[in-house]
Amino acid sequence: MNSEIKEYDDRWIIQPLRGSRIANIEWRPDGFEFHLDSGFRIAAGYGAELSPRSLAEDDPDRHAITYWPKSEIERTLTEPIVSPVFFKSGSLRIGFRNGWNMFVSDRRPEIPAEVFWGDILIWNRSGIANQSDYPVVTVDKWSGARIQAPPWPSRPADLELNYDSDDIND
Repeated sequence: MNSEIKEYDDRWIIQPLRGSRIANIEWRPDGFEFHLDSGFRIAAGYGAELSPRSLAEDDPDRHAITYWPKSEIERTLTEPIVSPVFFKSGSLRIGFRNGWNMFVSDRRPEIPAEVFWGDILIWNRSGIANQSDYPVVTVDKWSGARIQAPPWPSRPADLELNYDSDDIND
């Protein structure tokens, strides 16, 4: 299992989610939570959408998760996750091996969505929240190669700060 989060210019791929399966779905009054066999949890509101094949936002087969009976969702989403994509726009797309996809659209900012590793928040609609055991590596979108940036310079020892000033530029 790859333990990195790949960062592209518009998205993150949370590699440790690949191959995870939903062990249990917790149905809450305001949303649901997928408990994965890998220790991750994915929580979202009931406005999250499912589609049996298409990635298109206007596909006629793409519906809110409440469109299907809970028992059918629990039966359908048993395959491993193959595509855990979290966009910097705040949306997400999780693809399952059987072709089903779950979406939270950036057009619906009121729908909550979060990813946890245990109790540690990893991602929410604002972006990567905690890198914990999963380092974020920047990847070139064309070549797939890692982008190695030079390290940030350390703070100069002779930097004088005026902590009594109200000016943020002091």
